[in-house]
Amino acid sequence: MSNVKTIEKYSKWTKSPIGGVWKSGSSNKECVVRNPYNNEVLVTFPYANKADINEAYETAERAQRSWGETSAYERIKVLEKVANLIEEKREEIVELLVEESGSSKLKANVEIDCSIADVKEAAKYPLQMEGSIRESLIPGKENRVYRDPVGVVGAITPWNWPFYLTIRVVAPAIATGNSIVLKPDSQTPISGGLMIAKIFEEAGLPEGVLNVIVADLEEIGDYFVEHPIPQVISFTGSTKAGQHVGSIATKHLKKPALELGGNNAFIVLDDADVDEAVSAAAFGKYMHSGQICIAINRIIIDRKLYPSFVEK
Repeated sequence: MSNVKTIEKYSKWTKSPIGGVWKSGSSNKECVVRNPYNNEVLVTFPYANKADINEAYETAERAQRSWGETSAYERIKVLEKVANLIEEKREEIVELLVEESGSSKLKANVEIDCSIADVKEAAKYPLQMEGSIRESLIPGKENRVYRDPVGVVGAITPWNWPFYLTIRVVAPAIATGNSIVLKPDSQTPISGGLMIAKIFEEAGLPEGVLNVIVADLEEIGDYFVEHPIPQVISFTGSTKAGQHVGSIATKHLKKPALELGGNNAFIVLDDADVDEAVSAAAFGKYMHSGQICIAINRIIIDRKLYPSFVEK
C-alpha cells in the first residue's frame, strides 16, 4: 500500500476569505468537491462553522463602514477591473465550471458572458447613489431622499450556474457600498465563491468587504440567516428552501431577496420559421440539461404551426 498522498487538482482552493484573511474553516467536518462527470475528488478542505460565520459577519460590518464611504469612482474602478479579470481568466473559469459544475464549454462561456455584462451594469450603480430634495405636504418644509447602502448582505447561491448567479448578487451589492458574506453551494464552492472572491481581491476590493463561508447545513442550521448583522438575505434556489429562508429572514426583520426559479414561456407565432423555432426551443429547454432558472417551461404555438412543430 502506498503512503503517497494524491495531489488534488484544485488543492490551492482549501482556504476561504473569512475575517479579512484567507484561512481554513474551523469545522471538524470536511467538504469534498467532486467532478460530477467521473466522481474525481477535485479538492478537500474543512467546512466553516458558526464561529467562522460570526467572524465573517463582524468583519463585513466593520469593513462596510469605510467601503460605504469610498468614492463612487473608486468603486467603479474596482468593478471595471473585475470585468476585465473575468475576461482574462475566461479559459481558467471555463475549465473550472466544466469540472466542478458539469457545464459544457458552451454553457460555461455563456455564463461568463452574462457575468461580465452584469459586472459592467453594476459599475453604473455607484453614480446612481444620489440624493434628492422633494416637496413636502407641510409648508416651509422639504423632504430629502438619500440612496444609502443597506449595510451587510448575506447571500446563499446555488450550484447550477454558480459563477453567474453569485456575480449577479455580489457585484450590485458591492457597487452600492455594501459588504457581503457569501455562502456558495458546497458542490461548487470554487466557481460559486472562492474564485470570485480572489478576482475581486485582485481588482483592489479592500479586505473584509467580501467574505466566503463554505458550510455544512446540518452543522450551521439557520444561523447564517438568523445572525443579527445582515440586513438583507439573498437566496437563489428552490421554492421550498426559499420559503424557509424567507420566513426566517422576515421573522428577524431582515429583507429577503428570493429568486426561486422561473416559469418561462416560449411563444411561436404563425409567421415563424418552424425549423428555427424548433432549434431555439430545444436549446432553450435543454441547455445544461434544463438545469437553469431561465430554461423554457412552456411552449405556446399558433394552431397553424402546431402539427409541424411537434413533429419536428
